[in-house]
Formats: sequence, structure tokens, C-alpha cells
Amino acid sequence: MCPAALFSTAEFHRLGFAGAVVPVAERFHVVVAAARGAQVDIPAGWASAWWVLQGSLGVQAPAFQGEVAKGRLLAWQDGPLRLSAPGKVGAIGIAGPAHLWARRLRDQPGGSDRLLMPWQVRPGRELRRLMLRVARLSRHGQPRNEAALGALVAAVHESQAPVRIYLDACSGRTRQRREQVLLRLMRVRHLITFGRPARLDLTSLAEVANYSPTHLIRLYREVFGETPLEHANRLRVLRSWALVRDTRMPIGDISEVIGFESKSAFCRSFKANFGTTTSQVRRAGAA
Repeated sequence: MCPAALFSTAEFHRLGFAGAVVPVAERFHVVVAAARGAQVDIPAGWASAWWVLQGSLGVQAPAFQGEVAKGRLLAWQDGPLRLSAPGKVGAIGIAGPAHLWARRLRDQPGGSDRLLMPWQVRPGRELRRLMLRVARLSRHGQPRNEAALGALVAAVHESQAPVRIYLDACSGRTRQRREQVLLRLMRVRHLITFGRPARLDLTSLAEVANYSPTHLIRLYREVFGETPLEHANRLRVLRSWALVRDTRMPIGDISEVIGFESKSAFCRSFKANFGTTTSQVRRAGAA
């Protein structure tokens, strides 16, 4: 098969209830998951992007367990990946061997074979439009979807522009070396931000990055301006405020979800961080 055909013949998969697919053919694959129980297994050495329109997608990888929530897009090029729908879902994904993504990027003006970082964003209007267009073209078997595929691959990489601003702060003499450092750090940042564990210890985070704990702390602070645990604590504090203010979840349940050993410990921490009690926040919200 000629290289152009690899781009213009994306294979389409629609997954209904408990449907599963393991794409293996050396081409792009477009997946639409539209029912509970859908599952996709992406091989190592592939790149992919997944946009959730309804419900959520569970994500499992060797160093990550979490989810992609409604309205978010996950970009991934970091080992094997399993996506599954625990409930009703609507999601669109594009996946293919990393060398096809790299070749497509090199065809773009100023393109290169840049890595995708493990990260989630709220896709812009153009990226959402391209996702829908490529899915529609692939579904109907239209052979001339090469331009749309190229534009989509480029748009996925462009959505990572806010992540790539950190490259200059990474150590390394070459761009490739700096990208590898950022990739390791983004594994940790993605796990802290979107992973399921409420509490993460420094040793486990260092293992994810394949650094020593001391080295991880230094690099993470140099690049992001805070240590991994400071980042995790900041997100935990923000999440606790949102759960208290915006939900009716019992405070004891919130303390457990956030990762505190007791309700009283959570309430003390909440008062110390925000200068007010959980009861006062909820009374103000109900007024």
C-alpha cells in the first residue's frame, strides 16, 4: 500500500453495547463509541486522541488509571492504552502508529515528528469540527479524507501548545532530549491532575517518571514552579472547595474522596486554607 493510501483509507469502527476493538492494521483508525461497555485497546508505539461528548471514558495504562470526562480530549503517545465506557457514552477517537502521525506532521508547514504528551484539554471549535468531519468521512468510506486527517493530526498537536511552552525550562542540549524530559514530567502531572488516586506519595510518582525522588522534585520545580506534592495538594484544596460549594455531598464523604483520614481533619484543613468553615460556605450558597 502506498503512503498516501495509508492516510486516505482510515478504518472506521462503531462500538455498540459491550463492543470492543483492538486496531492493528498499519493505518489510521477512527473509533466511535456509542454505548456502555465499549472498549478499545491501543498498542504500544501508537498515538491517539479521544474526545468525549457524553458520559466518560475510563483510562488504563501501565502508569495511569483515571478517566476522560465529558467535554475533554485526551492525547496519548506513551505506551499501551485501554479505554472503556463504564456507562452511557458518546466518544470519538483517532489512533494510528506513531510513525504515521510523525509523517503527517512533517507534511505540515513547519512540522516535525513531535511527541504527543499525555494530557487532557477542552478542544477548541476547529478541533471538534475536524473530529466530527473525519468520523463522518471514514464512516461513509469516502476515499478523499486525506486532507481532513492531516488537518486533524495537526490540530491535536496544536492543542498541546500550552504544554510545550514548558520545553524551554527542561534540561537537555537538544530538543529531542528536552521533549523526553517533559514527557516524563507530564506523566506525573497527568497522573496528579486526572488520575483516580486521592493521595499520591513521592516514591510512586518518581517511579512513574523513572527518576529518583530528589531528581523529580528538582526538575518538576524548575519546569512547573512547584513540587509534585505541592501541585497535588493545591489541586486537592481546590477540589475540596468545589465539592463543598457546588454539591450536596455529605462532608464526611467529601473528606474520604479528597483523601483525608477523618472528617474532622478535613474540616480543620478547609478552615485553614479558606478562612471559613464548610457549614458557612454551604449556608452562603443556599442563601
